[in-house]
Amino acid sequence: MSTRSRQADRSLRWLVVLVVTAILFVAAVVEPSSDIARSGPFGLLTQATWLHVFGYAFFSLTLVYALLDTPDEPTLHPAVVPIIVVAYGILLELVQLLIPYRSFGVGDILADAVGAVVVVAVWAYGRAALAALGFRRS
Repeated sequence: MSTRSRQADRSLRWLVVLVVTAILFVAAVVEPSSDIARSGPFGLLTQATWLHVFGYAFFSLTLVYALLDTPDEPTLHPAVVPIIVVAYGILLELVQLLIPYRSFGVGDILADAVGAVVVVAVWAYGRAALAALGFRRS
């Protein structure tokens, strides 16, 4: 892969990260519908909690891909990604303190953390398992 196409690929990855962070921001500041408090899949948690888990899992996936999937050494250790993702979640929860129809939720932050940690754990384990099986990135 040429240097120019590698830079374009890297730029596209970061553009996706930026789009995901913007979507999460918009979702955090718009007025939620009344359906958001209903039970989600399996009747275990609310739809809002599931949206936090999957939204921040996807954010984690885009960030880990942008930072770590390089032919050389990764830019950061994978354990840093959930810290960045949860910090962004905390920032958005603090922003919600300023919005009358939103509220700060520790449960939301925990859901963000679950999504982020699961994605990074699967990513790290998957890469290690593939390397152990002899698969290498060219």
